[in-house]
Amino acid sequence: MDNLSSADLDASSKTPLFIGIAAVIIAFTGVILGWLGFSKASALEARLAEVSGATESVSNLESTVQSNSETLRKAAGKITSIESSLSKVTSDVQKDVSDVKKNMRSLAIQAGTALKKVEALEKSGLRPAPAATSSAGSSSTGKGETTTSSSGSKTHTIASGDTYGKLAAHYKVGVNDLIDANPGVDPRRLRIGQEIVIPNGN
Repeated sequence: MDNLSSADLDASSKTPLFIGIAAVIIAFTGVILGWLGFSKASALEARLAEVSGATESVSNLESTVQSNSETLRKAAGKITSIESSLSKVTSDVQKDVSDVKKNMRSLAIQAGTALKKVEALEKSGLRPAPAATSSAGSSSTGKGETTTSSSGSKTHTIASGDTYGKLAAHYKVGVNDLIDANPGVDPRRLRIGQEIVIPNGN
């Protein structure tokens, strides 16, 4: 004991102080590191929550895309069906138009043939020109004038109120006979002064 110096006493008395200061520094450092770690952990948890939300959003987006894709496939199928129906309708319309054109050509040919027959009948004297005066063998309905030609055929000049029905009854011939004898005359559009042929009665 007598050999210890005051310096040695001072060094030994300062050691616990240094240890205490070091312990405080270490503890403070640990608190700071712990707080930093907790902050980082909280930030990581928040980030993880964001990532999880983003993942869920991506999953929902994928589901929506798949649903839209299915809808588009169905729409494409319907469009294909509509195109097929339109193609069939177009084909049917084209066929109908072709048939109408054929019928019109046939009617035109028939009309031309009928016109030639009428002209031939007129040339053969079936509808002679009306005489200027009545012959001795003429008769009258009281409205129109009837003329008998030398060949024995008769013509009647349409007067007001004349119809095929009245003329058929007066001359005792059939309405169809009048129509056949006058193929170029429309019985629904008789004109006053028009000449028609009267066929021989029964």
